[in-house]
Amino acid sequence: MSLAVSQPLFWLYSVNILLVLSVVLHMLYQRRSPQNLMAWLLTLILLPYIGVFLYLAFSSRKFLKKSIKPKVEMRPCTSVQPKNQLAIQLNRILQTNNIAGTSDNNQVLVYEKDNEAFTAFLAAIEQAQKHIHIETYIFELDATGQQILNALIKKAKQGVEVCLLLDALGSFHLYINQKKLKALKAAGGKYRFFQPLWSSIFSAQANLRNHRKIYLFDQTTLFTGGMNLSDDYLGPKRKKHQTQRWIDLMFEIKGPITFHYQNLFNDDWFYTTQEKLTRPKLFHSNSIRTGEMMQVVPSGPDIQEDALYESLLNSLYFAKQQILIVTPYFIPDNAIMKALLIAVKRGIEVTLLTPATSDHLIFDLGRSSYMRELAEAGGKIYLFQNNMLHSKLIIIDEDLAIIGSANFDYRSLFINHEIVNFVYSETLIKTLLTWLQKQLEQSDGYNSETSRTKRLLENLTRIFAPIL
Repeated sequence: MSLAVSQPLFWLYSVNILLVLSVVLHMLYQRRSPQNLMAWLLTLILLPYIGVFLYLAFSSRKFLKKSIKPKVEMRPCTSVQPKNQLAIQLNRILQTNNIAGTSDNNQVLVYEKDNEAFTAFLAAIEQAQKHIHIETYIFELDATGQQILNALIKKAKQGVEVCLLLDALGSFHLYINQKKLKALKAAGGKYRFFQPLWSSIFSAQANLRNHRKIYLFDQTTLFTGGMNLSDDYLGPKRKKHQTQRWIDLMFEIKGPITFHYQNLFNDDWFYTTQEKLTRPKLFHSNSIRTGEMMQVVPSGPDIQEDALYESLLNSLYFAKQQILIVTPYFIPDNAIMKALLIAVKRGIEVTLLTPATSDHLIFDLGRSSYMRELAEAGGKIYLFQNNMLHSKLIIIDEDLAIIGSANFDYRSLFINHEIVNFVYSETLIKTLLTWLQKQLEQSDGYNSETSRTKRLLENLTRIFAPIL
């Protein structure tokens, strides 16, 4: 007895098979990792047609056409030779990937407290004479955001060039209600949204979000780190009865690296607006004789290779004593995870500090199997209590610190537009180590014991980690 299959169902099934095969061939052509390929293959199988649409809209990792967004070229600046062996290796890897060399004489202030960062940020706006260029993922017009916007409007009325570049997804509330920014435009300021959602979906770029934090004032003063512009991150000092803000870091930097940040902002602004800003000038540090040795490392679809990822992987294998990681989201790829496990076996002290509960349940589920595997191998994991820890910091052997916008997850390492600084100076690294120790004192050790059902769910989530 034969079972009859309706002709419409047959054609729907056949078309889906052809679409899936086409997508698989496209993934193979791009030489995606087995982990990423498997995640998308399961999505295609479990979600007929919908999976194909999701792949077309959200699977991009690099701009495939130079006409879409030119690859960033880190124009040359004064470069110095770093001293420790790890820094020398990283400098070589990064310059081979067309990333600018190391610079010294960078003056860095670290803001640990949200209210101090806010006060310094407003002061920088007030002191700006020519340009204010702001690029961020989240900008919300809450109490903090409105105060910042008012300060920007005031400077725009004074004739200062104010350019505000916001990610359309991260700043979604402003994106769908842009009337709130009309006052800035009326004052002479400019604002644009990076990767507008509707057009980016149909150009297969909706997944390529701009997570960079670049706050530039007259190209002489830079604020960067992990803080977005909203009341969750910074603002006036809160009273004891009020909910405390997220734990994060902001860095104020004056020195040669501001040139590279300005260059990158100009590229992102031109991509979004087709408007060319004044070409940045090389920083002259005649009046600055000492400072921090640093290297600017952008990553994302507009970077030819995966320079940040390659450098991080090299650093993990080069570590001789300790690897310290602070991140709100811990979802490494297989190679990074293997490097951490091998480091533990080599006798390296591997320590991870992450929030007990982050702001994304799906990421908490996705990280659990990785944390459990690292803990069972001998790594030390601490969960920050009572608040959301949003800081991003990696320290290797006190020879290298990585600070900036990138999380320790697949999205930051392979998909988002990010920017970090490699720090090679002992003084700044020791300051960051002191801050880290304070956070560890407010943290509890991680317990890897869990039920079989939860373990199965966590392992299942791990399969889809590359597309979270």
